[in-house]
Amino acid sequence: MKISLLLMSIVVVLNVSTAQNNTTQRSNTTKDISHIIYKIIKTDGGELIGEILEQNTREILFKTSDDRTLYIPQHSIKEIVKLDLSEFNQKGEFVGEDPFATRYFISSNGLPLKKGESYVLLNWFGPDIQFGLGNNVGVGVISTWLGAPIIGTIKKSWELNEYTNVAVGGLLGTGSWGAFDLVGGLPFVSVSFGDRKSNVSLSAGHGALSYNDYDYVLDEDGYIDYGLNKRVLKQATMFSIAGMYKFTKKISFVFESFFIIPNNYDQQNLPDYNLQSLKVNGLITPGFRFQQEKGKAFQIGFAGVFDEMGVYPIPMVQWFRSF
Repeated sequence: MKISLLLMSIVVVLNVSTAQNNTTQRSNTTKDISHIIYKIIKTDGGELIGEILEQNTREILFKTSDDRTLYIPQHSIKEIVKLDLSEFNQKGEFVGEDPFATRYFISSNGLPLKKGESYVLLNWFGPDIQFGLGNNVGVGVISTWLGAPIIGTIKKSWELNEYTNVAVGGLLGTGSWGAFDLVGGLPFVSVSFGDRKSNVSLSAGHGALSYNDYDYVLDEDGYIDYGLNKRVLKQATMFSIAGMYKFTKKISFVFESFFIIPNNYDQQNLPDYNLQSLKVNGLITPGFRFQQEKGKAFQIGFAGVFDEMGVYPIPMVQWFRSF
């Protein structure tokens, strides 16, 4: 009950923050920014935020956000990006989008992974590599540092409106060299409300895991004799509530929760719908993401894994790298 109340409170706060960010923030920002604001990306990787005062084929006269005026040669400019007012906070300070906004700690969301937005997420337990293929389709692979298990991922996103995105996808994996008989899959759907600076996501899926169950007996010589007993099928319904809010150019708050409701099976692998046997397991992770530089971020979370026996803390330490 306490967990449910905590989640409801967090969801309400995130929704209110997102709504305020998309409405009142725009009106407040307009008071501070009376001109069109641009981001100039230079060929050496540097970025400047400010106004274009004059430009010609040779150079641009640029006024930066800290009131410096300088000439920038055209040959040193890689890209000029017109910024939206939603990328500024109420004080008129540039915050910008989170470059890794499609990901929380473990789960993805409804926001699309665009073409070229490929990254690797390094966890203490292993790597997670994601590729943006274009047409709002992303694929990836997840594993441990030992190479077992290996899980493939795919996601397709659609934009319903400016602040609503939906995605469908799936995970398919094997135990690899550690257990070749172990296979599993998880189709899912996710709906995200907000943008790449602040959002709330609701996700749900139904997963299945199948593996061989071996039994053993002692033979007449006292040696252990293994034999296949049966093929075991385990299923579970999963759902998630997650969100993020980028409140400075370098720092984002990230929250994620997972709930797993297993479907119990008897010895004949038939469903057992006895509600008294229903157990809910899950994970709740609040944390922070620190943008180190372009294409690099560090993320730390304070995870609590819970089941019918209690709550267990697990640290979440992650590094994002674009490529």
